[in-house]
Amino acid sequence: MRRTERYARPASLGEALALKAADPAAAWLAGGTFLLAGDARDKPESLIDLGAFLPRGLSAAGAALAIGAGTSFQELADSRAAPALLRRAALGMANRNVRNRATVGGNLGANRSCSSLIPSLLVLGAELELAEGGPPAAAGLESWLAGPRGLVLSLRIPAEAGRRSACGRWARTACDLSVLSAAVSYRLSAGAMRDLRIALGGLGPRARRFPELEALFEGRPLPSREDMEARIAPLLRPIDDLRGSAEFKRFRAAALAAELLRAAAGQEADA
Repeated sequence: MRRTERYARPASLGEALALKAADPAAAWLAGGTFLLAGDARDKPESLIDLGAFLPRGLSAAGAALAIGAGTSFQELADSRAAPALLRRAALGMANRNVRNRATVGGNLGANRSCSSLIPSLLVLGAELELAEGGPPAAAGLESWLAGPRGLVLSLRIPAEAGRRSACGRWARTACDLSVLSAAVSYRLSAGAMRDLRIALGGLGPRARRFPELEALFEGRPLPSREDMEARIAPLLRPIDDLRGSAEFKRFRAAALAAELLRAAAGQEADA
C-alpha cells in the first residue's frame, strides 16, 4: 500500500502548473473526499492542494452561469443561482458533512461512473474551462470525461429557456454510493419532447449521454412508463460489478430513465 510522501499548497495557478510539470504523477487535491477516503486505498505519493486559489462560487457569465471548480456540493445545493436540477443532484450526496467538503471540480476529476452530478451537467450542456499550461481553454464536458486533461477551473452552464429536467439515483440506502444515476432534459412542445437529452451513470466506466435512447423519443409525445421501459432496456449494455449484475442494472436503469422522463413533464420549465 502506497502512502503520500509529498504535499504542496501553491498560492497561484501558475505555481500549481509548474509543480505538476515537475512531477506529472502528482495528484490534484480539492476537497479530498474521494482522493483521501479509505485506509486500504493506495494513495498518490505527491499531492498538490488547490484550495488556495481554485475559483469558488456561482456567478453570471454573459448568457451562462459560471460555477467555480472549488464550489462545494453544499454551496451548490444552497445557491439560488443554480438551476433546480443541479441543486437536486447535489443533494444526491446525502451526507451533509461530505457535501461541505466535496467540490464540483473534484467530482469531475474523480470521474466516477456513479456520480450523481455528472449526468445533470451533461443534460444541461455544461462546458469546462481548463488550464493546460497556456491560456485557459474551453472543452465540452462529454469529450473531456472520455479523455480528462489539464485542470478544471470552472464550468459554464448555458441559459436555455423552456427546458424541463429531472434527475435521480438508485442506491441501497440513502447514504450509500449510487448504483445508478440519471438525468433527463427536454423542451415540451405540443405534447412532444424536443431536443431531448438523456444521461446515465453506473452502466459502464463513466457516465455519458445516450443518443440511442434520445432517438427513441425525440419529437414524440410522452409514452407510458411501461412502454418506455420496454423500449429502453434492450439498448442498454451495462457491466457486472460489485454494485449489481448487468441484468439488474438493465432493468433498474430502464425504470429510472422512464420515471425521470415522466417526472420532467411535471417540472416547471426554466425561465
